[in-house]
Amino acid sequence: MPIDIQSLVPNNYLNHLHQIDSVLKGAGYECYLVGGSVRDLAMGKIPKEYDLTTNAEPKQVKRLFRTVIDTGIEHGTVTVVLDRINYEITTYRIDKDYTDGRRPDHVEFGTTLSEDLKRRDFTMNALALDIQTGLLIDEHFGLKDIEQKTIRTIGNPIKRFTEDGLRPIRALRFASTLDFSIEPETKKAIQETKQITKKISLERFQDEVLKSFLGPKPSRMIQLLAEESIFQIFLPNLPNQLFPKDGILERLDQTSKDLTGLQLALAFYALLNDVSLKELEIILRTLKFSGINTKDCLLFFEFLKKWEQKQNFTDIDEFVFKKEYLAPVKRHFQTRLSVDTEWIQKLNPIFGPATSELTQIWGQNPPLLLADLKINGNHLAESFPDLAKTNYGTVLNQLLDLVLHTPKENEYSGLLRHSAQIIGNLIK
Repeated sequence: MPIDIQSLVPNNYLNHLHQIDSVLKGAGYECYLVGGSVRDLAMGKIPKEYDLTTNAEPKQVKRLFRTVIDTGIEHGTVTVVLDRINYEITTYRIDKDYTDGRRPDHVEFGTTLSEDLKRRDFTMNALALDIQTGLLIDEHFGLKDIEQKTIRTIGNPIKRFTEDGLRPIRALRFASTLDFSIEPETKKAIQETKQITKKISLERFQDEVLKSFLGPKPSRMIQLLAEESIFQIFLPNLPNQLFPKDGILERLDQTSKDLTGLQLALAFYALLNDVSLKELEIILRTLKFSGINTKDCLLFFEFLKKWEQKQNFTDIDEFVFKKEYLAPVKRHFQTRLSVDTEWIQKLNPIFGPATSELTQIWGQNPPLLLADLKINGNHLAESFPDLAKTNYGTVLNQLLDLVLHTPKENEYSGLLRHSAQIIGNLIK
């Protein structure tokens, strides 16, 4: 079956692919586009990246191109760089024996495309495309499974999952991002090879979770991980069964893709809404999420817990919005990014209709932090030299509460008068 790559592949990528294909074939080697990019093309999608396979060995590929990086040369992979765009080129391989459930004990270079396709995980990923002719090579009925939206391993699923414990997690991720179903025997094998999945690195696991967050329906990944009890493999202290809250997962699907911390907060709130922030931090760090994603998740998780516990949203006044939500946002993100009203609107999965009020308040640029006050510790020292420094925080925080209630009070002379009153009450 031919695929019209001309209409799906952007011109700059297409020119590069033809260049790589021409150079390798001109030197007497074979060259095929392979894997996920071919799957995407077969589905009528524009691929995000393009991987190629060849019978040329890495040292031979390196002689043919000017800029080549040894990204995975021990596995036969090098990266050719054209106009600052990377293209992985992997030599035909035969993976020999897996004893650790993570990687082949050794890799042999193969001589045929068929040998290379046979070692891949799922039928939908075992497609190869001749760039020059557009001819699709499909030796494992991957196209049929794509048409039927089915995830199926090549050969015995238990054997394939035993080779690499990440493959079951990838199956769940593909089911989520592609909206495919997992073929029954393949799905059954997920449970039967959990002891192998347990061997994978936590970094590889959380990377699959984050990849699913980039898809249209990340809630499906969380549901599948809960259904298959995958979290418990890495977090044995969790309950034996987790029952995600559908309403929270719906909000996860509506969350902006650039707010990973909020996505994580919604995912874990759907699963474990009653855990403490400390317990959640231990979970996130155990799963090797980055420091930034962990801190962001904890902030948004705390917002979720507080907001969901408020029974009557009409009772929330502007002071509460500022002190409990907007001030923490400003404090948390002020050194990393410029938070504007458009960004505040992205918090809708937490606050729902109240987001508009939060956005309106933020747009007024109110003073929210001690640093926003027109008075500081140096001013207190000058005006009240007898005031113990241990009381500076008390005075300034009371001034901040005043200004949070009434922003127009944020002017030096008025704050100085209020300071005198506060100090007078302290020494009574």
